[in-house]
Amino acid sequence: MVMAAMMFSNTASEAADEKPLSDGNLVVVDMTAAELQAHKIEPIALGDVELPSGQVVAADPLVQPERPAFARKVPPGRYPVTLYKAQYRIALAGLRFAPGKVVRWEMATIPGQDLATLKADEIYGYGVDAGLGCFMDAGANLAIEKREAQQKAQARNYSNYYDDVLAEDLAANGDTYVMHRPLPDSPLNIAVFQSGWGDGFYASYWGLDAENKPLVLVTDFSVMTNADGRSDYDKRHEAAIAAMSPDEREASREGAEALEKNDLPRLQALLASGRIRPDTYIEAKGENFISEAIRLDKPAVLEMLVRYGAKPEAPAASYDWLPEKTYPAFTRWLAERSRDPETARKRAENGLGPVSAELLDVVARWEAGKIPLADDRPAPQTGTQEPKP
Repeated sequence: MVMAAMMFSNTASEAADEKPLSDGNLVVVDMTAAELQAHKIEPIALGDVELPSGQVVAADPLVQPERPAFARKVPPGRYPVTLYKAQYRIALAGLRFAPGKVVRWEMATIPGQDLATLKADEIYGYGVDAGLGCFMDAGANLAIEKREAQQKAQARNYSNYYDDVLAEDLAANGDTYVMHRPLPDSPLNIAVFQSGWGDGFYASYWGLDAENKPLVLVTDFSVMTNADGRSDYDKRHEAAIAAMSPDEREASREGAEALEKNDLPRLQALLASGRIRPDTYIEAKGENFISEAIRLDKPAVLEMLVRYGAKPEAPAASYDWLPEKTYPAFTRWLAERSRDPETARKRAENGLGPVSAELLDVVARWEAGKIPLADDRPAPQTGTQEPKP
């Protein structure tokens, strides 16, 4: 099976037909603890997996435990598995064979697969249909078969390997990962872990040293790009804060306090002085003044923001789920959502009710151009800061 992705190598002498991996996630295995933390990637030491044959299998252990081992072998032994978590998901899984920094990466293949036959954006990998991946020895699938046969013989109503065997082991780690031992009398174990966003098709890569010996095997679950574990919101949030001066951050804090208290004179003074704008980012809220006024159902505040130059257009990246990327469209969407019982319950926990008719009236007059601009508004500035939905 072949699906879209690209090969990666970080050496100057790479083969002419190799192409750089577009997202470059594999370098994570050589990052320091400080670098991982800076990129919001959490390493998790899962333990050692037994490889008595030196033949490594990477697969969905519930769907294809009999998948062939990779063509490249390693010396028999016990090797540590490290998981790399980002955005609350397992982003990569690494099986380390020796210390050292990777010199070259090579896509892992099973017998019969030829990298030379791949097109530019294709990979070899394994399919996931149970939301799990694994590393195990080539003989471990026999242990799974034996354990399953035992369970079927013992249980009156055997369901499946996950429900009757694996689920209990996974539960100890939030259903995310486990070093699973199918048979208590066998040393063979299986490093089992969630596969990123779930079902899909994922490639594994050998990290090689200068002598072409394997240092690490990595499966990339396509959670992140460029070895950056931050979410799109995290990136926008940090960029917005970095673009603000200390005075702008302080003014934003003052304005947010005035907004929450409905202190219109104080808010007007900040707007009239130009210390804040309607689209100024509120660091503690992760959104700007327009979004916050809508979210907190502050009709008078929103009308004041419109008088001081608030534009209906909203940042597309922050409102990508809306067909129409505008603050009025967001308000109507929120009004619809606020009638949902679960959303209403959550809003009530924060002291909020359904979106008011007064807020919708302000939005309607805003769209119709019936809210006059303030005489003391400062000159408009270019650029906007992105809110969080």
